[in-house]
Formats: sequence, C-alpha cells, structure tokens
Amino acid sequence: MKCCLGLLTVELHFGESRSLKDRRRIMNSVKERIRQRFNVSVAEADFGDVWQRGGLIISGAAVTPAAVEQCFRSLLSFLEEDPRILVISPQIRYYE
Repeated sequence: MKCCLGLLTVELHFGESRSLKDRRRIMNSVKERIRQRFNVSVAEADFGDVWQRGGLIISGAAVTPAAVEQCFRSLLSFLEEDPRILVISPQIRYYE
C-alpha cells in the first residue's frame, strides 16, 4: 500500500501577545483547534523566550500527495483567518 507523509512547518507571529503567558495561551488554543478540525499531529517548535513568535510542526498522511496538499492548504487558510496570529514562512515537505 502506498502512502504519502506530509510535514508542514510554520512560524507564527502573535501581535496581541504581551508576555510568554499570552503566547502560551494563544498557542495552546490554536493547537487544540487544529487537532479538533484536522486529522493531523501538531507539535510546538521551540522559540525559547520570544513572546511574540512561535512555531508549529504539523504532520499528516494520506494516499496521495494531492490529498496531503489539500489538507495543509485548508489548514493554512484556517490559520490565516485567526486574527490573533500572522502566518510567516510556511513550508511543506512530502515523503513517499
């Protein structure tokens, strides 16, 4: 059986964040909403003590690269609709 794995890495800017606590609150909310809406795995990339930046590493699998692409494009649109964050430099990689 063939399978395609996709990896989406995205850097986020939190314009409303005034502290690490604000960033953590927003990031946890975003991760939970992604998990609920999309069938993907989500991990937070380490940005240390930078309170207005964060990163996500998102992985997904499907039978075809096109299906993974569609999922990730929908996910990026979902992120871009959130007024609390600005999506910076998304990168998608595929592994077959």
